[in-house]
Amino acid sequence: MKALTDKKWKAFYISDEKENGIFKLRSSLSGIDKNKLLESNDKETPYITRSDFNNGVALFVGKEQREKFKIDKGNAITIGLDTQTVFYQPHSFYTGQNVQVLYNEHLNKYTAKFIIPLLKKQVSKLSWGGNGATLGRLKRMQLLLPIDQNNMPDYEFMEAYIKEKEKIKREEYLDYCQKQLKIIGGVQSDTSER
Repeated sequence: MKALTDKKWKAFYISDEKENGIFKLRSSLSGIDKNKLLESNDKETPYITRSDFNNGVALFVGKEQREKFKIDKGNAITIGLDTQTVFYQPHSFYTGQNVQVLYNEHLNKYTAKFIIPLLKKQVSKLSWGGNGATLGRLKRMQLLLPIDQNNMPDYEFMEAYIKEKEKIKREEYLDYCQKQLKIIGGVQSDTSER
């Protein structure tokens, strides 16, 4: 696996409305105020807000809502405008107010994990008030991404990089668990001999 420093990088606009933009960027199709959600027994659809907790999921709601509110398709990145929160949404979802949605055909949970910290860094420059996160400001933002031989974002590298990092973390965690089990096992056998 190449290191991040071994790759060439290039700036790309977030919005595909710009010449080298990489995401279809738009406002959420729903934007439902919480008090306007319909009650349901099948609460399986995430309701995404600008919260910085639980991947932005405030609660789960029924798939059927008022006709004017359309469900957003999953495999997307959401950005909470006022709070500058950025999350990957694997499943179809509804949102509260002021949530923008990013789509890209190369997006998956691995490429999203690579891109989200970069997006968070960019949107952290925005704040409440005069310099707040607006759709217009997001469209003018750029991300620095690793590129392939065609000077396009290297999504294969991004995915492989994250998979490798996850594999290393998983192995470290398993090693830690095995060491803890040996310690616990040692303590239990010591107390049973007393």
